[in-house]
Amino acid sequence: MYQLRPYQTKLVTEARAFLSQGYKGVLIQSPPGSGKSVVIAEIVRLATNKGGHVLFLAHRKELLDNIDEAFKENDVDLTKVIILSPGKVVNRFLNLPKPTLIITDEGHHGKAATYKKIYDFYNDVPRLGFTATPWRMNGDGFTDIYEKMVSGPSIQWLIDNQCLAPYRWYSIPLIDRMKVDFKNATREAHSAAELYTSDATIQGDILKNYEKYADGRQAIVYAPTIDVSKMIVGWFNGAGIQAVHADGKTPAKERDQIMSDFKTGKITILSNVDLISEGFNVPDVGVIILCRPTQSLVLHLQQSMRGMRYKDRKESIILDHVGNGANIGLPTDEFEWTIESRSRKKSSSDGGPPKMTCPTCAQQFLLKSLLKKNDKPHCPFCLSEIEIEERKSEVTFDETVEMIELNAEKAKIVRLSKQQYKHSKGLSANYDIAKAKVKIDGKGNALYKLFGSLTAYKGKEYAMNELEQLSIDKNVSLDQIIRAYQWALNKHNEQQTTGWQAAAFY
Repeated sequence: MYQLRPYQTKLVTEARAFLSQGYKGVLIQSPPGSGKSVVIAEIVRLATNKGGHVLFLAHRKELLDNIDEAFKENDVDLTKVIILSPGKVVNRFLNLPKPTLIITDEGHHGKAATYKKIYDFYNDVPRLGFTATPWRMNGDGFTDIYEKMVSGPSIQWLIDNQCLAPYRWYSIPLIDRMKVDFKNATREAHSAAELYTSDATIQGDILKNYEKYADGRQAIVYAPTIDVSKMIVGWFNGAGIQAVHADGKTPAKERDQIMSDFKTGKITILSNVDLISEGFNVPDVGVIILCRPTQSLVLHLQQSMRGMRYKDRKESIILDHVGNGANIGLPTDEFEWTIESRSRKKSSSDGGPPKMTCPTCAQQFLLKSLLKKNDKPHCPFCLSEIEIEERKSEVTFDETVEMIELNAEKAKIVRLSKQQYKHSKGLSANYDIAKAKVKIDGKGNALYKLFGSLTAYKGKEYAMNELEQLSIDKNVSLDQIIRAYQWALNKHNEQQTTGWQAAAFY
């Protein structure tokens, strides 16, 4: 049997405690690759050892096969477990024994109508859900299914403690995501697919970048459509690199053989469409090639982290050809998970961590995804320097541009640098923003930026005791503060008497 790690034992203990307290629904959240199957197996083993009968639900064959294997490896009495897809359960209500516990894998799918029918039919049976990403793009919560949520460790913690492999993320700049229709998954995929034949600015040179960053290593490609996936496979095979396509419509026997050959190393590149995300476990694969743009955080993490299963001295490589990392975030970003409903603003593609829109190419991206070149921030999509005043020049896309490595360690300063000065924040908080702006811009004086915006531009006046408090809080010379403030007052008075229009001191 597999020995649970302490964080896995904690998940089991907390979930069972909530059920014993009478809660009917508990959701367990833990990152991809954190060992969900063994946690489920332990809960099922404990339940069946006490005479219980468990109904396990999953919507994919791979998930069902994986859990069956995990149960066998962890001494679970399979005579007391039913493992089925939700559709088959609905068609067999009258022939199935009543369970004492329902477990749903990838529990964020539990809002679907078929799952709801099962929960309603067994409305007095407690249920557990497992997911890495309790999140829906429309903002709906999960409180109609689950009353409590148990959270596992962060992705960064799992990397630091050798439970997940570290990664390096390379992204193609000059990506025109504005041409992708993100209204729904179908439009997202098909509008992206059109660009693979009409416009090279979305994907760059997939073959060349694989050879540069991961040559010879096994890789999983995520493509938007079957046609694009097969086209990518053709590129690799044409270069003498063994590649195969698979999707949900691939005949079962053929698909099983492909998966077997991939796991044994006979296939180097496995390109797929909406297949190898949830529940597919290939520990030795460390290269992921993202060729399907998305705004779905769930899909993004499931796909990009598929190569981060831990192995000694392993480092995962993610080759992002569609700008998902810059737009949604990197795996080690901090994501706030909840079963509560979110406002559409926070749960949609426009929500989450702070974002900005590049004034040159109009692409939207996370602030922490800014690229630093020559100590100045640049757009991760068009590579233009980010300036305060809007640029007027047209963007020229270059298909031969090199990939750039994104860094996940920029959060605080970049976020602060893009915040607006506000009187309500107080001088100390605004000074922190000014310092961040100076650090990002690589020039200027924080005190002059601070008072330039608040006093020269907006006319805000401060009493001496406020200036003294800023000096104490930030350990800054009071003489320097007074000089900067006096300069700003003079500028403001100039504006009032001459009609001078102040520039934005951001």
